[in-house]
Amino acid sequence: MSQPDLGTLLAEVKAARGWSFEAMSRACGGVPTGKRLFQLINSPLKNFPDPDTIRGLQKATGASTTEIVMAAARSLGLDVTETDPDALHVPGISLASDSGRNALLAIGRELADAAAEVAASGSSRGRKAQGGSAGRKSGRGAQRPATDLPDNWQDLAAYQGPEGHLRRADEWDSRGEESQG
Repeated sequence: MSQPDLGTLLAEVKAARGWSFEAMSRACGGVPTGKRLFQLINSPLKNFPDPDTIRGLQKATGASTTEIVMAAARSLGLDVTETDPDALHVPGISLASDSGRNALLAIGRELADAAAEVAASGSSRGRKAQGGSAGRKSGRGAQRPATDLPDNWQDLAAYQGPEGHLRRADEWDSRGEESQG
């Protein structure tokens, strides 16, 4: 995955969309100006762009604030390459509830623990869990690393709860009524 500096990132977007510097400035909402965009692309960056410039660049490029800031940091010669091969970003996670984020983190920890257990195990059981052919069954009865999850975890994960309230809401909607709750 390429990690461009700010000038390269902006030049690529500008070229891909066939924009002039003024057109790109308009796409940014007017900040930065066309002249400033020319400088950002063609001159060495001397310091971080101000917050309004970062927001404007975000609008025009579609890149996240973090991507813009990291590209600016690379332009300034700071080593900000991704060094964690296990880093994972889940789009939209910031919009999830605290309990939702905690649930995803718990699942991630369980998966990491299971993977570490399999990697540390040199036994045939570990090789089977990794997809080896030594007598592995397919489907629901497949052997897998030991975890704290119940055997019916797939059914539990797919369970959406009672649906009676949805049926009642549909009935009220069909009669043109509003729910009282």
